[in-house]
Amino acid sequence: MHELRQHHYGFAHGILPQMATTMGPRLLDEPPPRGYDAALAAIWDGYGESLPEEARLDRPGLAGQLMERDGHRMLVVTLPPPTAPAEAYFAAVVRAPGAAACRYFTLEHTVSPIDGAEGTVLGGWADGSHLNYGSSGPATVENFVAAIVLQSGQG
Repeated sequence: MHELRQHHYGFAHGILPQMATTMGPRLLDEPPPRGYDAALAAIWDGYGESLPEEARLDRPGLAGQLMERDGHRMLVVTLPPPTAPAEAYFAAVVRAPGAAACRYFTLEHTVSPIDGAEGTVLGGWADGSHLNYGSSGPATVENFVAAIVLQSGQG
């Protein structure tokens, strides 16, 4: 099993949720002039500069896309592939229908401590706390978006 990588974990569990809280609706309503991919790359690299050189990572696959599903407007971020439990495959800044504020979700890599089976879990943030919404399906954008819509409908 691999060790948690500070750059990957800190970006998905620190930088992006903070942006969702402080800039949420603007992230969804005012796309960056050079696009989400370029903006995310700059943020990833900028965060990496605050880390020791040996903790910095490349950003293969890092991308962002604006989506709408069942009235939910969201910025879905594809992260570099996770290699350790709690690292995320995807993250999303989400505004549910009629909501003024945004919520933040992740689809995280898991490994069972019992049998070593790999899986995913839907995570989220509320009032500064990291929440676990339970096991999720395959690590695909479609599954992630469906899980977010389902969870958002539950509160």
